[in-house]
Amino acid sequence: MTSSTCASLAPELPAEDPPRRSMDTPPSAHALQIDRFSPEDEADGWQNKPSDTSRLLDAQPDAEAVPSFHEEAGAIWGMGWQVSVTTFCRISLSTISTAFLGRIGSTELAASALANVWTGGVQILIFGFAVSVCTLCGQAYGAKNYRLVGVWLQLALIFLVLLSVPVMVSFFYVDRILSVVTDEQQVLALADVYARYLAPSVLPQAIYCALRQYLQAQEIVRPATIISIASVAVSLGSNYVFIYGCGGLPGLGFIGAPIAQTVSSIFQPTALVIYAFWYKGYHKKTWFGFDLRACLQWERVRTFAFLSAGMTINLALDEWVYNVISALAGSLGAWNLAANSILFNLWGLIFGVYWGFGLPTQVRVANFLGANRPAAAKRTLQVGFVLGGITAFVSAWLTYLFREPLAGFFTHDPVVVEAITSTMPIFCTAVFVSGLHVIMSAVVEAMSLATTLVIITTVGSWVVMLPASYLMGLQWGGGLHGLWWGSLWGETVKFTLMALALWHIDWREMARRAVIQSEGDVLTEEELEEDVLLRSELVLPSTPTMAGTTPVLAILSTPPRIHHHHHHLPTNDSAKRNLLRSNSYGSVNTLHNINREQ
Repeated sequence: MTSSTCASLAPELPAEDPPRRSMDTPPSAHALQIDRFSPEDEADGWQNKPSDTSRLLDAQPDAEAVPSFHEEAGAIWGMGWQVSVTTFCRISLSTISTAFLGRIGSTELAASALANVWTGGVQILIFGFAVSVCTLCGQAYGAKNYRLVGVWLQLALIFLVLLSVPVMVSFFYVDRILSVVTDEQQVLALADVYARYLAPSVLPQAIYCALRQYLQAQEIVRPATIISIASVAVSLGSNYVFIYGCGGLPGLGFIGAPIAQTVSSIFQPTALVIYAFWYKGYHKKTWFGFDLRACLQWERVRTFAFLSAGMTINLALDEWVYNVISALAGSLGAWNLAANSILFNLWGLIFGVYWGFGLPTQVRVANFLGANRPAAAKRTLQVGFVLGGITAFVSAWLTYLFREPLAGFFTHDPVVVEAITSTMPIFCTAVFVSGLHVIMSAVVEAMSLATTLVIITTVGSWVVMLPASYLMGLQWGGGLHGLWWGSLWGETVKFTLMALALWHIDWREMARRAVIQSEGDVLTEEELEEDVLLRSELVLPSTPTMAGTTPVLAILSTPPRIHHHHHHLPTNDSAKRNLLRSNSYGSVNTLHNINREQ
């Protein structure tokens, strides 16, 4: 989910047993729809709804069966611990390079963190175009226009190759670009070297992301999961070999870390192509070879560029605030920058734990609302909030309790260790509040209130968090503590606004809208668990230099539903258009659920 103003491709739905659509289908048949509709507009055109929807809308919510607290807690826990383990393992990839660099030296760790301020931020411009593949390919696949699925991938690859060139060139000027952040020449010089050796990883990462989204759009997620796990081993091994050496191969020290990341980046798309395409042949249904004339049709180029630009803007708004805060840490000196980098890595790992309860809560709330059971959905919010809150509190408390061993795992520099441990009370409080906010935002996402979520995130991050961090950290002399006080204020504002939004929610109205959007498509308990586990495999990007992926980005890039099994479809054109809008209403990165073949 990135924004309620996302774009949705609306291909003409084929009739029963249609002939295969030609590559030259008029682009106007794939017109782009923009979500600018009120809840009342969403209801238009649904007079001829399937019987399941009519039955659900006519049901009496007052008579619904509401699960007990114990029953709902058991259901959420049964899925939550699996999601926590999966997400934690995926995020742990981001800590590998940080741990290796921290053991080389604090200056080296600070240099890599400073380089990532630019390299990570500018790569958002590429990943927005790669992620849009999921939307466009998913919608074409849902409409059974299999040839168009491959066409969108071709167009994405062309864009990614062209965009990667200026991004890689910018990596060779990091010292000049980031000289406005710090005047420590040694750190700037090392950051420049780090970025230059990291430049070859840009294109492989972008291609891997596009290929993952291409397979994900067809509900093929296992290959990427396997390769992500294998990438952890590759990253560990390559970091050790290139930094310290092995056998007769001498170690390269600091430059071994970016080289290891480049090796991991090249491994991922290579392994995916070999396993998923060459060995398994997952592409055969939707890939008919390169056809420049088909993929470079102006309407298709415009559609892809418009949608990708919107995704890129939203990803940038969500991610860049943390890059700016890291840049502020850079102005405080190498030791504070290194300490801040380690704290961000710890935050990501803790997020992986409590998000295990956010994701099942989101899915179950959405399903209860789709079944016109608002009271049960509200109970799920209550239980999920309690479980997630307890998990966030315990995680924060354990992090504080073991603050010295955790800091020592990343670095042996006593100055950096002291900076980390002294900041831990503020950091752990921010982590706890963030956990509460994440659970609530998951429920808001389940209601498809994308605009509400984006507004709250923007206000909390850009209007409160960033100015507060700047004032407390730099202007008022608070240093690293001040930066994290600003983060705590930002998370508190987001939590407060989210709580107020949910406090004023009309649950029956949300259930009515959900029934219309889902067409009475309600998952069973078994399908709910399958849906949650599939989504846990897609929740985060798994490329090495996306290590700074934040909890906000993780939520905003999570599809609202992976499992699809519509049994009744609208037959009139108005209903089809409204369904297309409702599918994209809560997420750009969603899989189209019309006529999807399993």
